[in-house]
Amino acid sequence: AAAIDALESEGISCDLIDPRTSSPLDEGAILESVEATGRLVVVDESPPRCGLTADIAGLAASKAFHSLKAPVQQVSAPHSPTPFSPELEAAYIPSADQVTAAIKATLA
Repeated sequence: AAAIDALESEGISCDLIDPRTSSPLDEGAILESVEATGRLVVVDESPPRCGLTADIAGLAASKAFHSLKAPVQQVSAPHSPTPFSPELEAAYIPSADQVTAAIKATLA
């Protein structure tokens, strides 16, 4: 939400969809937003492969490909074990700056 607030101050509006569950996944809300905006940025703390971001990116690619105006952006944790140190964990989890950069990349 911090990234969206920052972008709105720049005149960029975004749909925020928090599906709450991965199964069942609210595919309708996600696909409706992709069809309306032509863009998708998926954010999750899971690794980029075999996680929720990959599943949602695949959903958009298979069911709304022709609506996409830009490649789907995934903002996720690195493909590595979660660190135990609080400082390293803070760097491991996706940040608002990473989300903002991914959203702007879909608009470039």
